[in-house]
Amino acid sequence: MLINNWYVAATEDDVKVGQPCRVKMLGLWFALFRNKANEVICVNDTCSHRGGSLGLGKVNDGRIACSYHGWEYNSRGRCTRIPALGDEVKIPKRARVDCYPVEIRYGWIWVFLGDLPEDERPPIPDNYPYYDEAMKSREKWGIVHLNYEVQCNWARSEENSIDGSHPSFVHASFGSKRDPKLMLVEPVAHEWGSSTYRERPPAEYRNLSEMTKSVIDEKRGNNKAYTWFSIVGISHLIDIKRSNGVRHITFAARTPIDQDNTRIFSHQVRNFLTGPEHDEERLQGRMKAAAEDTVVSQNVNPRYLPRTMSGELLVASDQNEAPFRQLIYKLARRGWEIDIDEAARQGRYNALAIPCPLRRENPKNWIAKPIPTTNPRRDE
Repeated sequence: MLINNWYVAATEDDVKVGQPCRVKMLGLWFALFRNKANEVICVNDTCSHRGGSLGLGKVNDGRIACSYHGWEYNSRGRCTRIPALGDEVKIPKRARVDCYPVEIRYGWIWVFLGDLPEDERPPIPDNYPYYDEAMKSREKWGIVHLNYEVQCNWARSEENSIDGSHPSFVHASFGSKRDPKLMLVEPVAHEWGSSTYRERPPAEYRNLSEMTKSVIDEKRGNNKAYTWFSIVGISHLIDIKRSNGVRHITFAARTPIDQDNTRIFSHQVRNFLTGPEHDEERLQGRMKAAAEDTVVSQNVNPRYLPRTMSGELLVASDQNEAPFRQLIYKLARRGWEIDIDEAARQGRYNALAIPCPLRRENPKNWIAKPIPTTNPRRDE
């Protein structure tokens, strides 16, 4: 699991005014709440007093209050009130928690779990304009949302999504019973990921959903697929174009709950049968495909990615998987990979936190210890 990265913590609707929202990411708990300006704030869940949960507490006048003793924290993670000592007491400098940058994009709450200055943070992907278009009007695009959790390692789960060769063997309705050979095009690399383009014969007509059959011809040309992924938010976009203009585009982001569980947020837009009355059938199709992917991803061995590129045999058809792994290894060498074994050891007797930008500016007098990493930090 990687720090200094953006992750989707929740949907925008999950964090309501006056109510905290507790979420687990990268093996740690976080608390989300809205301040008086209705901005979403994300802080480390562990109170600096005696370890109480902030996310299980309350929101008082735009500040989050600990569930144990009511200590209140503001939008920068500083304690502003200790009820047991009264309003006149001087608050200790150590009474603070890590507070993380937040952005709202695609209806999701993105949180930067790291301490990089703003100008050094990787950008949140901005190549999915279809979400805003579909949410404003259903004339051009229909849209369905699918958010779910899987008992699967985040990297194994994401590799499944960006893998172009598995549909012929995993997906009964749109992949099976067709020539599995891929038309390989050299991947295009970008700073935080890569993209590929493929053409392949269409699935057998009789295997398609009734919704899809109603808008395409039985005899048709190849499907064209563009797949783009970014390590930022563990996100990807898959744009499928059929020969008669039918198109659907999926954008998804993965958040490691911990090393063994992953939360997936996704939208899919379509340019056919765009009315909401068709959403349920499209959603059922997506859920079926997600279930098929989950079975495969949960049962790979080993459960986690090998530690080196030679740990498994990758071939030319693994066009996205290879750069995906290379990026993970690169960022691990930079000191951004959480040492889960050492974190488990230290976490028995210490509160741990992913260092935030405010901690980087002033590294002294923090209660929670920085999460350990597998390599020394050398930010670039």
